[in-house]
Amino acid sequence: MIILRLSFLDRTRGLIMLTMALDHALYFWSSGRVNNEGLPLLINGIVTFNPIGSTTLLGLLVMFFSSLCAPGFLFIAGYVLALSVKKREALGAANWDINTYLLKRGLLLIFLQIFIASPAFNLPLFLQSRSFFSVVTTGTFFSLSVLSTIGLGFIALILGRKISPWKLLGISGLLYFISQFFLPAITKVFPFQQSFIKALQTILVLPVPFSSTLLVNNNFPLIPWLLPMALGWLYGHTYVEKHGPSYEANRFAVSGLCSLSLFFILRFLGVGDYLVPDGTLQGFFGLSKYPPSIDFFLLYLGVVFLLCYIFFKVSQTSKLGNILEKFGQSPLFFYNAHLWLYAAIPAITGHFNSLSLLLGVGIWLMGILILYPLSSGYQTWRIYLKTHFFTPKLLPQLEPSYSGKVNNSIIKFEKGR
Repeated sequence: MIILRLSFLDRTRGLIMLTMALDHALYFWSSGRVNNEGLPLLINGIVTFNPIGSTTLLGLLVMFFSSLCAPGFLFIAGYVLALSVKKREALGAANWDINTYLLKRGLLLIFLQIFIASPAFNLPLFLQSRSFFSVVTTGTFFSLSVLSTIGLGFIALILGRKISPWKLLGISGLLYFISQFFLPAITKVFPFQQSFIKALQTILVLPVPFSSTLLVNNNFPLIPWLLPMALGWLYGHTYVEKHGPSYEANRFAVSGLCSLSLFFILRFLGVGDYLVPDGTLQGFFGLSKYPPSIDFFLLYLGVVFLLCYIFFKVSQTSKLGNILEKFGQSPLFFYNAHLWLYAAIPAITGHFNSLSLLLGVGIWLMGILILYPLSSGYQTWRIYLKTHFFTPKLLPQLEPSYSGKVNNSIIKFEKGR
């Protein structure tokens, strides 16, 4: 029996990883990068959502492509996790074992966020300070972001898997709308001081400007970002294996067209986002990401859906497709490796944000040339470990984006659709 891999998912995720690397390379190296779009701020007692400001066409394009990262990353994480859980259930795994798996994965992601990813983001702050211990506070230590949000989402799914994926999506959507309804009120009473309640608000609802005086910093609160993960969980659970990848790709195409159509309708009506369009191209596509608005989700998840369909149609022998697939097969390794690759030199030399946007793009490309053999080598090493040290029965449990049945006597890997 052949285990088929949904390669269009890996290719889409690979492109998402590259655009994320672009955003982070510019964060460490360049000025002129659009940042904190839609972040709620309290100015003179009035809640204001941070606009994207004036930017170049290159800056606008970078903002657009880098904004694919978070919604696409969380959607695919939910989708792949659903396939993994379905596989374990089909193999007869106990609920306790599956819940333990989710808990361990979630805690691992939170650990990597705190001890690997966050120190990379804060490296310029650590190295440029005269006293290391003066900047190591609870706020800089518990500096949360997308990895920890995915980890918390995995843990939330321990409870979420007790109900149907449709109900989970509905509850996630309801929590999202409630959180956004109360967002201005929470922003208005949020003092920048150490408080357990305020830390909980930051973890669950409110993205805040970075401050070392806070107990917790977080720009990806769980409740709004659980929505795309729950959507991926639903799509993964409703994937019908006998219909095959072709049916799934068509489902993505229809979903993408519907999502983008609804985005344009709402945007032309001037509703669904904290940043109101101002009649310019920049204003039209300048959407709130912190927190993510409905328009933001509709646009970028729509693009992710269509990318999945496009990469399904691209030939399996496509060189570009195969390169993207390599990146997409090792997302966690790539995420942590690329942060330190791009952060180290400007932090050590003190040239943080010293280059132009165009030169920053050049740095990004140089980094990709380094990261490709690293990611490819890491994936080869993983496959070697699985084929030499794990039994066939356990193998599909360790690779959640495989789909298919297992014949315990013969296992064949193919990069198939």
